[in-house]
Amino acid sequence: MKISFAPSVTGCEKLKAGTEALLEEMKQIPENLEVRVEFNENPQLTAKRVGNQVQITCKESAHYYRGLNQVLHHLDTDTYENQETVYFERNGFMLDCSRNAVFTVEKVKSVIRTLAKMGMNVLMLYTEDTYEIPGEPYFGSYRGRYTKAEIQEMDAYASMFGIELVPCIQTLAHLHNALKWPGKNEIKDSTDVLIVGKEETYTFIEELLQSVKEAFSTRRVHLGMDEAVLLGLGKYLKENGYEKGSVLIREHCKRVLAICKKLGLEPMIWSDMYITANTNGGYYEVPADADCSSWEKPEKGLGLVYWDYYHDDEKSYEKMLNIHKQLSYDVIFAGGSWIWNGIAPNYSKTFACTKAALQTCKKYLMKEVLCTAWMDNGAETPVDAVWPGVALFAHLGFHLEYNEKVLEEEFKECVGGNLKDFMALDAFDSLFLNGKANQEAQNPSKYLLYQDPLAGIFDQEVVKNGVDTGAYYKKLKKMVEICQENSPEYAALFAYYEKLAAVLADKADLGVRMKAAYDKKQLLALKEICEKEIPETIQNLEEMKVLREDLWMSEAKPFGYELMDVKLGAVITRLNSTIRRTKKYLDGSIPCLEELEETRLPYFEKNADKRENRWSQIISGSDLIDTI
Repeated sequence: MKISFAPSVTGCEKLKAGTEALLEEMKQIPENLEVRVEFNENPQLTAKRVGNQVQITCKESAHYYRGLNQVLHHLDTDTYENQETVYFERNGFMLDCSRNAVFTVEKVKSVIRTLAKMGMNVLMLYTEDTYEIPGEPYFGSYRGRYTKAEIQEMDAYASMFGIELVPCIQTLAHLHNALKWPGKNEIKDSTDVLIVGKEETYTFIEELLQSVKEAFSTRRVHLGMDEAVLLGLGKYLKENGYEKGSVLIREHCKRVLAICKKLGLEPMIWSDMYITANTNGGYYEVPADADCSSWEKPEKGLGLVYWDYYHDDEKSYEKMLNIHKQLSYDVIFAGGSWIWNGIAPNYSKTFACTKAALQTCKKYLMKEVLCTAWMDNGAETPVDAVWPGVALFAHLGFHLEYNEKVLEEEFKECVGGNLKDFMALDAFDSLFLNGKANQEAQNPSKYLLYQDPLAGIFDQEVVKNGVDTGAYYKKLKKMVEICQENSPEYAALFAYYEKLAAVLADKADLGVRMKAAYDKKQLLALKEICEKEIPETIQNLEEMKVLREDLWMSEAKPFGYELMDVKLGAVITRLNSTIRRTKKYLDGSIPCLEELEETRLPYFEKNADKRENRWSQIISGSDLIDTI
């Protein structure tokens, strides 16, 4: 395949190298294709082919790859033409590499290639402590941190595809993994938050930023600074007395911005602290007509990233964007692909929120949008489950309105699997919703997997909802088996979820059935459960655990998997304990099973969200970590 550029552009050798890397993934590409690429300033992407002559006209390199990918997937006709409008100057993806899973360089390169096919031009790596800092041996130790060389390799690779690799770090809160080690008490306000005002703090932050500057080619940097709930309320309070959070965040930003200016960096932060510190309320609880003229505001040159993964109505986004426009001239929107809901993704919420958010961002002529992929509570959901949400961000970046059929085609061409197969995974957490979309972000697949069968902390949720969990997950198992056949590129992902469905088919109501049999003195039923059902569940769990390990090791460094191992291994251990305890009761060695004597209580309050994502809360009524 021959490629020419008009006009000649700087870095065309990079584009040719990126094209070759992309073609390695493709099959049966005609060698006689002649591709002519023309760059201009218009926000349009046109991909056209007549015979073996291809013309791609676009504004930048990332869009060229989107156009090329479209052409290469439509070689079965004599001609092809497609034109799209580019609605956002920057449309990116943020990959969380701090919740135990630090993705391998090769996996990140694979992500970059997929983003290039979608036409996305930003990739943020969220690294709290998972990058190398010279002179800080504990920073990211035992966590799989990236070396400077690894970041530079990923950065250079992204550059071939016109993708800006952006560091997304933390310079105020979310630093518990960094602050727990020896030598950090001087700069620690509370477990998670740096103490503001101390010179040692800013020496440390300068080390972080110097490392970032040397590893990444971009000058943009995301400084974090979100959710510093205990800002000024720990050691700072003892040493200095009380100071308003809005003043502390302003002064801290001023100091950190001075370091950025010294190093030639262009900073941005999450915006929530500037809102909550000014109002003393929740992030989204500001009145629609709020006048922010008297608020503490960020200095010019500091970008504000408005994050919102929760609202499915455009009015909520309009309100928040109006408030942000009063605070800064440089506002970026961050939505998300919900793979942090537990064991399985939540596409219902992802799609409802993203469609409302990005339509509003278009109205407000936003220049940059970002799809986050948080990995809360230990990266339990495999990262490839993120693609439907990312594909939707890309789709709405090039189309005025959402088109399901077009998105399905784009997904197949860019990701390689079938969108409908991925969407089937949404059913894992729709157990109690009777077909409704999971806007509440319920996650029964997680708490019913992990909960102790004898303690039955969540059994009452199964009872009061009246769902036949066995039939539900058996049906889902068959669906996922079909998905595995339909999307062979992701066979390992669907094999894992097929086995999860098999486990939940037996385990979801195990405690309910055991207590019912125990209360009615149905000893034969208990015997049947112990001798046949639980061993089969353990077998499925052991197979599922190996599948999850294989997935993890294929996409991330091994560090952090030990906790996934502990979580899944604990379920197996407790099932074996359940067999032993029950058999002792059945043979008369013990007079009763005290755990099954306990009254089952509702876990969730009547009007509360039916979601529990904290493993330590799910597994026991006792504390995993007690006070010292």
